[in-house]
Order: sequence, then C-alpha cells, then structure tokens
Amino acid sequence: MKSINQSKLTLKKIYKKNGFVIIKNFINTETVNKIKKEILVKIKKKNKFFYYEKTLKGLKIRRIEKISNFSKKSKSLIQSRNILNIIGYLEGKKHTLFKDKLNFKYPGGKGYLPHIDGHFLWKDQKGKYQKGWKKYSNNFVNLVLPLEKTDKTNGCIYVSKKNDTKKVGKNFNQIAKNLILNNSYIEKKDLSKFKFYPIELEVGDICLFNWKCAHMSKNNNSNRSRMIFYSTYYKNNKYKDVRAKYYRDKLLSKNTKAQKSLLAN
Repeated sequence: MKSINQSKLTLKKIYKKNGFVIIKNFINTETVNKIKKEILVKIKKKNKFFYYEKTLKGLKIRRIEKISNFSKKSKSLIQSRNILNIIGYLEGKKHTLFKDKLNFKYPGGKGYLPHIDGHFLWKDQKGKYQKGWKKYSNNFVNLVLPLEKTDKTNGCIYVSKKNDTKKVGKNFNQIAKNLILNNSYIEKKDLSKFKFYPIELEVGDICLFNWKCAHMSKNNNSNRSRMIFYSTYYKNNKYKDVRAKYYRDKLLSKNTKAQKSLLAN
C-alpha cells in the first residue's frame, strides 16, 4: 500500500461528517493493472458470473457478480488487510465482505437510479417479507475501487452526504417506508433533498461510503470504459456465512426482476 496523503485522523473526521471519504493513492497501481489485465483475458470465455447489456456497440459484459469467486487476485485485493483495517478504523467496528462485483460500464453503458442501499422489503422463499439488508447486519460500508480512471464523462458514481438521508427517515423503517415500495429507489418528490457529489477517482484511489448515503450514476457517454470493483462489507455479528446466506436468499427471493433492478431508464 502506498502512503496515504491525508492523515488517518483527518480521514475519519471527513467520514464521520459526510458518511463518505475519498482516499488518494491507497492501492498500488501496478497491482490494480495486473488484475485488470488478467480479468480482460478471462472474460473472453463466458461464465455464469457474467451479466450483459446492450450498448451502442452491441452486447457487452456489464458486470461480474461475486468477483472474488471468479478471480483469486481480485479476492486478495478487496479482502485485503489494508481494506478491512481502514473500514474498521473509520467505522470503529470490524467489517467483513458481504457482496462484491466488478462493473465494466463500456461506452453507452447505463447508470443507476438514485437509491439507498439495503432499505427495502423483500419476500423470502416462503413469501414472508424481510427487512432488506438489516436481516444480515445493522451497518454496511461500500467500497469503490477503480481499475480505470472514473469521472463525470464516463459515468462515475455520485454520492450524497449521510445526513441527507435523515430528511426521508432516521431509521430503517422510516427510510424504507419513504422509498419506492419493495425497492430502494428514492421517490422523485424527495430527490431535491439530496445533493450528489461526483466520485472522480484515479487508479490507486478508493472511495468508502456508508450504506445510508444515497448514490447514483449516469450513463457512460464517453468513448472510455469505467471498470470498478464495487464491494460491500457488513459489521461483524454473531451470524456466520453471512455472504453465502445473502446470495442464497437473493436467488430464492420472490421479488420480481423489476424490483431487483436499479438500472436507469
């Protein structure tokens, strides 16, 4: 890991105030470039972890789910001690990998609608409603780790301050109630309550943000792709095999495909 430009204390103050923080030069760029090169070779052969979308240049891979299952080098990076330690430092509690993917976002790739992660109701295989991610833990942190430069032109992520979310609710039940039913979309009437900041990153940078920070992204209108690792970590608790349980529940969920999608129109 390269030296962090900002002091850890400053980073923690920023994170506590905003709910998100950008850390410059956190990851060795050579490590990231090697992983990117390996993945671009491996995706030439189709795999069950791959999801595709239509773009201006035809069908392109959109994302790889469970990237840490697909690529050992990716796993070693997103579950590295450095990543877990900085999350634990910022949140004050240990966190463990919950879910993970690699988004490619080729030119013409779609963005995501404004939403708040995990705050929704979903039907389990018995048809019983469950409380979103709260079923698994009471806190989560998202990591954005770019394999390529990400900026406003190629569809970077936009994040709002954590306090903005308090304008629609102060706890899980209130927030979920004020979002679109059985999804985590923000109602159009409430969008003016949020100010979204572009998360523009160079290779080697990372962004961490709390699950209560609303976020979105726009379409990629450039001629460059925007490859990023996007992984989520849950606060440790008494439950075991949380990641495996989440993916199993997601597979068996009786929510409709439309309810599971956050794609921008």
